[in-house]
Amino acid sequence: MSPRSVSDHLAAVVEHALPRSPISLDLSKAHGLVLASDAQASLPVPPFSNSAMDGFLVHTAELVGAGPWSFPVIGDVPAGASPIELPDNAAVRIMTGAPVPEPHHQLRVIPVENTNITPGPGPLPDYVTINRVPGERTHIRSAGENISPGQAVMSAGSRIDAGAVAALISAGVDQVSVYPLPRVAVISSGDELVEAGVAPGAGQLPDSNRPMIASLLAELGIKHVTQFHGDDQTGDFQALLAQVCDTHELVITTGGVSVGAFDVVRAATDGKDMWFGSVAQRPGSPQGLGTWHSTTLMCLPGNPVAAFVSFCLYGPPLLWAMSGSTPQAGLWERPYVVAQLAAGTELSGPPARTLLSPVRLNYSAAGITATPFHHRGPGSHLVASLADTDGIAVLDPGADTSAGDPDIRVLLRP
Repeated sequence: MSPRSVSDHLAAVVEHALPRSPISLDLSKAHGLVLASDAQASLPVPPFSNSAMDGFLVHTAELVGAGPWSFPVIGDVPAGASPIELPDNAAVRIMTGAPVPEPHHQLRVIPVENTNITPGPGPLPDYVTINRVPGERTHIRSAGENISPGQAVMSAGSRIDAGAVAALISAGVDQVSVYPLPRVAVISSGDELVEAGVAPGAGQLPDSNRPMIASLLAELGIKHVTQFHGDDQTGDFQALLAQVCDTHELVITTGGVSVGAFDVVRAATDGKDMWFGSVAQRPGSPQGLGTWHSTTLMCLPGNPVAAFVSFCLYGPPLLWAMSGSTPQAGLWERPYVVAQLAAGTELSGPPARTLLSPVRLNYSAAGITATPFHHRGPGSHLVASLADTDGIAVLDPGADTSAGDPDIRVLLRP
C-alpha cells in the first residue's frame, strides 16, 4: 500500500475531532475557550455619549464668524461625574470620557490645545477663549456607536482572547456558552524508557517524549495533561489504554506504531477502528490514528524528533477542532511564514516524501531567515538539538534548497 500524503493524513486527523458538549461559564473562567453560541451585548458601547478629548463643551451654532470666541465657564465635568446641562452662550470644561448631555447633536468639544487655557491640571477658569475650530469633528462619542444591546459582540466559533475579554465585559456579557477543552492523556510506550532523572541502564533511554508532548499541549492551552508509561506487554497496554480512554477525549501515544515485533500500540489496538500505516514524510513516516473505546487515539512514532514534528504538524489542528474552532484540514490554513534559508545551511528532501525540519527563525529588517535545527538534517534521533526551535520547515518531495533560498515555508509553533 502506498503511503498517505501529509495532506491526506492531516485531513484524516481533523475528521476525528469532536468537541465536547457546550457549558455555560463565567467570563472570568473562559479565557482561551471557543464560543458555542453568539455572545450578545446587554449594554451599549459606549454606554453613554462622552467627550473624546480634554477640552471645553460648547454649542456649535455659537461658533459663528471668524473667531476667536469667548465664553464664561460654568462648571467642570471630570470622568465619572454626571453631565451638566449647557445653557446658551456658555462653556463647560470637560475631560476625556466624561459624559455629555443628551441630545448632543448641536454640541461639540473644543480641544484645550485650541483655546487660551494651558493644558494640564489647573483651577477652573472664569472664561475660555477659543482660538480656532479644527475641522468638522465634534469630538463626541455617541452612546452605542460601537455596538448596541442585542447585537452580537462575538460569533460562535470565536476564541476568547484578551481583546475579547475587554469587548465582552464592556458590552455587559458576564456568562458565555463555550466548548470545554478536551481531556487529554499522553502515553509513552517501551520497556527501554526510564523516568527523567533516573540514570538509564544498559539499553535504556530517558523518557523525553511524554513530557515533550505534554509541554506542546500546554503551548496549545491544554495545561492539565495526564501522563502514563506503558510497557511492551500487549495485555498490560490494552488494560492501561482502556482505563485512560474512559476518562479522556483524546489519547496521544508515542512509540510502538511500526511493524516491529514489539510495537505494542499497534498490537494492542489494530483492527479496532484504527489505521496504522506510512505517511510520506521524513521524519515520522509510521503513524496511527483512529477511535478506541469512543476516544480519539493519535499514535505518534517513538523517535523524539519524529514525534516532535508529527505533533507540530497534526496536533494543533486536531486540538483546535476538538476545542470548538472551525476545522482546518489544509496544511497552510494555519499561521506560517515564508523565510530565507540561512547562510551556510541546506535542506534536501527525499524524492517521494515531504521533508519536515525544525528550524530557528531570525526576524530582521532584511526579512526572515530559517536555520535548520541541526547541520546533519532532520535526523529523528537528534533530540538534543530541538531546543529553541520556532517552527517546522516543510519542503515538497524532492525539493533541494541551499542558503539564500527565499521560499522556505515554515509552520509556526503555537
